[in-house]
Amino acid sequence: MGENSGQGARAATAQDPFRDAVAVLMAGGAGTRFWPLCTPDVPKQFLHGLAAKPLYVQAAERARGLVPWDRILVMTHARFASLVRDQTPHVPQANVILEPMRRNTAAAIILAAVIVNRRRPGSIMIVMPSDHVIGDLEAFRRTLARAAARAGRGGLGTIGIPPSCPSTEFGYLRLSGPPGGDEPVRVEQFVEKPDRARAEEYVASGRFLWNSGIFIWRTEALLAAASRHLPQVYGPIAALGQAVDTDAFAARAREAFERIESISVDYSIMEKTEDVWAVPAAFAWNDVGNWLTAADLFAADAGGNRVRGRVILDEARGNLIISTSGAPVLVSGISDCVIVQGPAGTLICGKGSVPGLKPLVERLLSRDVPGPRP
Repeated sequence: MGENSGQGARAATAQDPFRDAVAVLMAGGAGTRFWPLCTPDVPKQFLHGLAAKPLYVQAAERARGLVPWDRILVMTHARFASLVRDQTPHVPQANVILEPMRRNTAAAIILAAVIVNRRRPGSIMIVMPSDHVIGDLEAFRRTLARAAARAGRGGLGTIGIPPSCPSTEFGYLRLSGPPGGDEPVRVEQFVEKPDRARAEEYVASGRFLWNSGIFIWRTEALLAAASRHLPQVYGPIAALGQAVDTDAFAARAREAFERIESISVDYSIMEKTEDVWAVPAAFAWNDVGNWLTAADLFAADAGGNRVRGRVILDEARGNLIISTSGAPVLVSGISDCVIVQGPAGTLICGKGSVPGLKPLVERLLSRDVPGPRP
């Protein structure tokens, strides 16, 4: 192309920063932290009743605010295929990619990159979890536009959340310096969930952001990094490229997934790549990671109780109470508890016990619990 054509392309990109973008929704999680509302067949992202719309539907609508439906790819588990079709009928069926088994985020994202690169070479991939709540959609679009522009210059990018408190529930991004507005800044290290004292140090330093799990990059940049840092996963998945959009894809994908390890993209690729950068988010964000963060989705009464369903309160303060059965729930004389009555059972615990619920629920789901079994 001549010089004038290049200027025209840059002008078009400035007008539409997502012209070359594909949005990838990660919708395969099991959601065990939200038992008993969640079941193995209906995880958190697809739930009705947790928010005004299922979190997956909200994520799809955010993606549609960036790109057309035919440039939205959904990575999900095979058992959730009907939920994806029912909740997002505008996503083309060929764009719903069914993972034959869970192998964490690295395998799913590499597979998405292989498919996108096959169909739309040179695209920018925007990878988004489907179980978050995000406020101010215009600010979300502005943040992603800034990231898309940076992704065009190379490297692997992510969106960092300015911390509002010294949380021990999130991973952190250590930056090369304090962030300045929405300017991209180099990420020096991905840091695992810290203890309270260390989290306080991180926040006080002004050089850390929460890791949102939202990623953005040129497809070829991610594939090159995967080839270099995670060849044992990249190789089998890259070999699927010739089978994309053929009848052989499902069987070959199962063979590939059976051979690879389960590992996160953060640990296996992002942490090992030199050119990693973050754009600080300008939008409100809630990862809805457990019942404590989910409580923010419900309005509080004068006593700090947050309720949904037929709930009768007496001398109760600071509780989260959800009932989906239609039967009344009477709560008297307790404070700071979580009570959830759902299709899978009933949960009653103190708020301080919420962070430790996941292994207990996993034991329950595996039937490794004492006492009579259903």
